[in-house]
Amino acid sequence: MAVAYFRAWAPRGFFPIQNGGEEAVLFCYIYLWLVTAGAGKWSLDSVIEKPRSAHNRALKETLASWEAYGRSVVRMIFAFTFCLHGFRLAFGVLPAVAGRRAGMAMALDLLPRFMGYWEIAGGILLFLGLFARLSALISGVAAIAAYCYVAAPRGLWPIRNGGNEAWLYALLFAYVAVDGPGAWSLDQLSKALHVGQRRQIRPGSERDFSQV
Repeated sequence: MAVAYFRAWAPRGFFPIQNGGEEAVLFCYIYLWLVTAGAGKWSLDSVIEKPRSAHNRALKETLASWEAYGRSVVRMIFAFTFCLHGFRLAFGVLPAVAGRRAGMAMALDLLPRFMGYWEIAGGILLFLGLFARLSALISGVAAIAAYCYVAAPRGLWPIRNGGNEAWLYALLFAYVAVDGPGAWSLDQLSKALHVGQRRQIRPGSERDFSQV
């Protein structure tokens, strides 16, 4: 997918929503993240999985330990492209120069204009990983609304009704809303600092009580 993007779309411009390669970028990073996250319980992998050798178990555990970092990367990429849709919707910038220039417009680009301001704000918050769960929830609802009210009436298949990207945004944002923004985020940093402060305060408090 990455090879296809750099061969076919990247030469047409820097921003994926302009050069027609946004869908390829989203799929590429989702697949890379799934290398660490695995297929999940609802998969044939979980059904046919057999006892593994120590080497295979160690490899799987190592990949799984990187999942929070992979989730952070895919979250930031999705947030960046989602934010670009906001600038297009709110201010009319970043017009398509290839790909869908003469085709069916993406569902996210046909929401009411005021939603563009949320796409900008929500995209920035998600990129930073700040209030990430709430931002992901609201952004996911916006993506679902775009699909239901813009893409779905055009036809059944997302690849034909202009809703492929909206589905991808909705699913990834739903995962972030449930499981958190990953390791590289301001939310995680704030949590780590808070835990560190509690650990520093607790020993002193215990000594004070023992002296009473």
